[in-house]
Amino acid sequence: MGLLHFSLTAATPLTVIAGVTVTGWALTGQIGIPVAFAAIGVVLVLFSVGYTTMARHISNAGAFYAFAAKGVSPTVGVGAALIALVAYTGLSLGLYGLVGVAAAPLIESWTGWAAPWWVPAVGLWLLVTVLGTRAVDLNSKFLAVLLSLEMAIIVVFSVSNLGHPVEGTLHFDALDPTLLFTSISGALLVLGFLGMVGVEMPTVYSEETKNRRRTVRIATVLAILILAVLYTIASWSMTVAVGPDNIVQAAREMDLGVFFMLIEEQMGATMATIAEVLLVTSVVAAAISFHNTVARYTFALGREHVLPAALGATSARTGAPMRASLVQSAIAAVVLVIYIAADLDPLVDLFYLFGTSGGFGILVLVTLVSGAVVKYFWRNPRGETAWNTRLAPALSTVLLIAITTMAIVSFADLLGVGPDSPLPTAVLVIYAAVAAIGITWGLVLRSAKPELYARIGTGPDAVMEETAPEPAEAGDRP
Repeated sequence: MGLLHFSLTAATPLTVIAGVTVTGWALTGQIGIPVAFAAIGVVLVLFSVGYTTMARHISNAGAFYAFAAKGVSPTVGVGAALIALVAYTGLSLGLYGLVGVAAAPLIESWTGWAAPWWVPAVGLWLLVTVLGTRAVDLNSKFLAVLLSLEMAIIVVFSVSNLGHPVEGTLHFDALDPTLLFTSISGALLVLGFLGMVGVEMPTVYSEETKNRRRTVRIATVLAILILAVLYTIASWSMTVAVGPDNIVQAAREMDLGVFFMLIEEQMGATMATIAEVLLVTSVVAAAISFHNTVARYTFALGREHVLPAALGATSARTGAPMRASLVQSAIAAVVLVIYIAADLDPLVDLFYLFGTSGGFGILVLVTLVSGAVVKYFWRNPRGETAWNTRLAPALSTVLLIAITTMAIVSFADLLGVGPDSPLPTAVLVIYAAVAAIGITWGLVLRSAKPELYARIGTGPDAVMEETAPEPAEAGDRP
């Protein structure tokens, strides 16, 4: 249950329904996001077959990095590690902008003080910094409470929408599979994938589970199925309540307000206020979860000396990767200071830009790892079935490559900018540069430190170099 909590809270279900889905309608002008959630759910279930099978044989807090290292090569693994750090950091940082925008109006309504967005953002930073240095069990219990509340409001919201169809008729237009075959289907699928980011996290905590052979697979598949069903029904229910012909215009005019407007109309102002509070707690929960994920990736790289070894230390009291966690907190603090000083838009320039760019990076990693699974088991299936090691991973790789290609083609639509904007190219170039730096550093390690290079991705089973003790002199005390 702890792994399932982390997966679901990282996906921020309420944020996806109230924010990502509505923004997607506004930017793409298409109503097909519900069917995109369903399609991505199918692809990820297929991906999870090989992914969780490989997790039975490789246990590492830097899951994507370790899988790429062992499945393809340590050099590619280092490149994947840096992409993972950038992508997850982007997702984590973007949430500070959203919590500022979502919480500031609540502060004003309760206290009369028009607090700037950075006040709740800094409050979140302090909370994440403290919890990031604690044990996983404490964080899991904290997240479980928040998760239960936001899942409940989504279920009630969906049922209410379906009970209040526009013009008294249930419309199924948004579930039409042909909506995925348009010129901007890549943007729809990436938005669908963005809502599912987090389901890959059980493998990150595999070292901390009692039975990783069963636990990781169960938690991963359950997370995918729960989110796919929840997102598909909830987003479709919004098109039913507003009308498939009206939802795009409503999203462009009201943005997040579409979600709260429907709740207030159907269930009253008190329930709408509760939903606003739960949106804030949803972001808080996700920020904690993503922070822990980035900290564990950094820890894994430090433990294997790919990054400074000091980052691979854990707290003797809690077992948490404290130094790696504090480094992540320091990066977040720098970004917040820059955004506050430059007076940038927290919703567009921080939340949406960092969130969508981070989600794209995770899509690239999932595609790479899917291929790595095929290569890892190609010569030695390690007693696993052909479906687990070859057929399902190969099929998911083909589908993920197609989705990634479509995403690159429609990247401008995904970011909501014009075809002449340099922003999509800049984001893609940054990822390419990060991958190149990682691969180059991997080649340097292969040449300069071949023994260390060979251990990349090994995780807790790595045998680190130790300095042999000097022989004792006569008369020395033992």
